[in-house]
Amino acid sequence: MNQSTHHRSSRGRARAAGLTLTAALLLAACGTSADGGAASDDGTAEVNGEVAGAITVWTWDGAPGTEAMDRLAAAFERKTGVKVDSKVVSRDDYKQQAQLALNAGEGIDVLGVQPGQFATEVQSRLMPVSAYQSRLADGLDGYRPAAVEQIRKLYKDDGVHSVPFGSTGSAVCFYNARILDEAGVRPPETWKDVRKLTDALKARRPGTLTLVKPSGKDTWFEDEFVLTLAGQRDPGFFDSVRYDGKPWNASAYVTALERYGELYEDGTLQRSGLDMGYTDAMNAFNTGKAAIVCNGSWEAALLKKEYREENDIAVPSVGVLPVPADDPSGRSLRSFLDITWGIPKKARNAAAAAAFISYATQEEGVDLWAGNLGFVPSAKDWKLAPDVLGDDTLASEGYAQIVDLINDPSSDRNNMSSFSDVVGGYVLEVARGRMTARQAADKGQKDLDSGLYN
Repeated sequence: MNQSTHHRSSRGRARAAGLTLTAALLLAACGTSADGGAASDDGTAEVNGEVAGAITVWTWDGAPGTEAMDRLAAAFERKTGVKVDSKVVSRDDYKQQAQLALNAGEGIDVLGVQPGQFATEVQSRLMPVSAYQSRLADGLDGYRPAAVEQIRKLYKDDGVHSVPFGSTGSAVCFYNARILDEAGVRPPETWKDVRKLTDALKARRPGTLTLVKPSGKDTWFEDEFVLTLAGQRDPGFFDSVRYDGKPWNASAYVTALERYGELYEDGTLQRSGLDMGYTDAMNAFNTGKAAIVCNGSWEAALLKKEYREENDIAVPSVGVLPVPADDPSGRSLRSFLDITWGIPKKARNAAAAAAFISYATQEEGVDLWAGNLGFVPSAKDWKLAPDVLGDDTLASEGYAQIVDLINDPSSDRNNMSSFSDVVGGYVLEVARGRMTARQAADKGQKDLDSGLYN
């Protein structure tokens, strides 16, 4: 972490110190013990109490992951003496299991809250962050303002019921530096540059695909990719649809679809890549059969040499580039919070829970999970520790670009998942030349108007 984070850590420890007689009386009046440090039953009173005892933390796999959670738990226990019981649940099962546990009154002190529908479904079970904001090292000011703004969009009352943890963005591209060097081509900024790469690969590396991405059965990423193109021309297009009810079949979207179809029609991109699902596309890049793979920022571990070696990825050097555009000044992506953390109203040890949240999202605990490169931390002014990527300048510059793109997105990546699957299928038909851009956009608008995907 940078130096200012350690200052925030000191302030957090000062705020967490001691329990006064007045606070003890308040806790007794709320029907809780001083040791528990819980708020009132409705979660509106301020959390008080000593940072001690034990807490139970619920998250899902990869958010930030079992190993990262174990490191956080061990480090926090060394620092505070608080025992952390970390429960990591399969992502597919998490929503159901977490809700069942809350309904059963199972003790959960820190709850990982998945953005989107799940946040609103557990909103009534969560304390407002105002109840424990003073226990965070820098309060809500310790997070990027854009991340706090996105938190408010998750809840029906525009309130803050969980804190930002980390974000991802899509789409972004990773390139095989060796293949580009052998082709004599610089990392492409425009689609004309991509066409030059395609022609160079035909001459020098026959059979090598120019650009792959999740497609085929993974139609959701077709939607992600075209929304990225739409955001290049009309920043905020997706937000206008998602939050303001503006038309899906607007000119910005139709134009993006048309341009996307042209890329396959004129041979800039190869249609054979459209049959590849997520795993196939990543394997094509990892084995040197494709020069570029476009995906989400969650694949940024590709930048780490040790990750590539551990996973037998035959790419000696990886760089990052935004999705190419006709006007390179408009290159961007959509980003949104992927993880938030909250404290249930029925938490048994809210004081220690708040301290753990502060440690993991604002203080030195951030570095214990951020090095996985799966999520960009929401901590304000956070910078990646230098030892994560070492002396790999290309990788360091690439990750810095990812962070910049996520912190300055064209729109929120606050997807409607089932809708994304459906309209992504229409995008795929445009790329295959089986549907016009207007037809695809209008079908998407009809589906959106049906109310099935809101």
